[in-house]
Amino acid sequence: MIHNDHTTADSRLADYLLDFNPATTNALTNLTLGGYFSSGRIWVLHSRFRNFDPVRRRAGLPEDVGALVEKPGADSAAVTLVNTNPIESREVVVQAGGYGEHRFESVTIAGKRTQYQRPVITVRQDPGAGARLEFQMTRYANRSTFAFPWDRGWYPAK
Repeated sequence: MIHNDHTTADSRLADYLLDFNPATTNALTNLTLGGYFSSGRIWVLHSRFRNFDPVRRRAGLPEDVGALVEKPGADSAAVTLVNTNPIESREVVVQAGGYGEHRFESVTIAGKRTQYQRPVITVRQDPGAGARLEFQMTRYANRSTFAFPWDRGWYPAK
């Protein structure tokens, strides 16, 4: 495909080569965020969760942390978080929705349910630990934002 491209660099938009990129992140988006990118050229993220690394102050899972989203329902979803580091603890901020548009109503961990009405939760995991978090949520309860949780006054939320 790209070998047959006869356009010049000054006549292309910045996202032009996205159609030629053989790498895909769709599976990671499905499994770790419980979401998908809408089709087309807009690239809007629709997801149940978005993860942040509070130590490095960036979007995404912290180093050595894995996430698997299960059972997304109309007002619920579960995520399993695992710290694969055998020596150091990890902290991950889990946001309700790709843009903070959802609100957690409660979280159940190891059979214990806690009422929790916020758009983010901070999870601290000991070395080698994992936990399944089952959330009840209200979808589209908040105004969407690109801001990180600590820029919105949502962090720390424990």
